[in-house]
Amino acid sequence: MSDSPESVVRQFFAATHTSDVDELAGFFSADAVYTDGPRGTYSGIDAIRAALEAQVQVTPSLVVDMKTLVVDGTTVFAERVDSFEVQGKWFGLEVVGVFELDGDGKIKRFRDYYDLQSLMDQVTAAFSESA
Repeated sequence: MSDSPESVVRQFFAATHTSDVDELAGFFSADAVYTDGPRGTYSGIDAIRAALEAQVQVTPSLVVDMKTLVVDGTTVFAERVDSFEVQGKWFGLEVVGVFELDGDGKIKRFRDYYDLQSLMDQVTAAFSESA
């Protein structure tokens, strides 16, 4: 592995700013598994690419504020706040992601944990205020 697990995860989050699905998908192994909290699990690079594409369509302006990053071997825990714009309004979501990397420095498993209801409450409040 050329880059450390920490470096790979930091590079992945840096790439989220570009919304380049091919670049983001390039961080994953062909047989990777991505669990997007309460929204579902995606197995294999094609399913992960489709999930990333759908996310980029809805939230192309993602900003990641890393709070805590802990590494244990090839496992990386990343506590962060993901902020993104939807129809001119910004929202923040506290997230913990757990990454497992393979020997080639690719993400083989990625699990994001967050409270979807707190995000929905923010969205509902923001758009009811402007109504």
